[in-house]
Amino acid sequence: MRLALALAGFLIAASVAAAGPTGVSAPLPDGLRELAEAAVRETLGAPQTARFRRIEGYQLSDGGWAVCGQVNSRNFTSLRMGWKPIFLRFQVENGGYSLIRRIVDWPADVACRHLDMGWPLRTRN
Repeated sequence: MRLALALAGFLIAASVAAAGPTGVSAPLPDGLRELAEAAVRETLGAPQTARFRRIEGYQLSDGGWAVCGQVNSRNFTSLRMGWKPIFLRFQVENGGYSLIRRIVDWPADVACRHLDMGWPLRTRN
């Protein structure tokens, strides 16, 4: 019985320690929205056709920032791709921002919902 309790305590402590930062909704700092949009455009087939909506910022407990929103653009055959969720994670370095994670598609929706609910992000950058 003691071994089972000790193991359960270890697993709980390990899962809490492995959790990533949490976020609080906050207005984006100057220039971060433009930086995020440029980083998403790099992944698109026709970046000049990109349209963004619902862009929100989250200040992370580790001092970084997360940007959530949606993007719609055309592909190489000029067809609209539909609104896709986006998630970008930045860390603050030397007074600037460094992109450490970019997700475009459904996993981005999961990460953004975690932030909305106050849950920690996964530790994988």
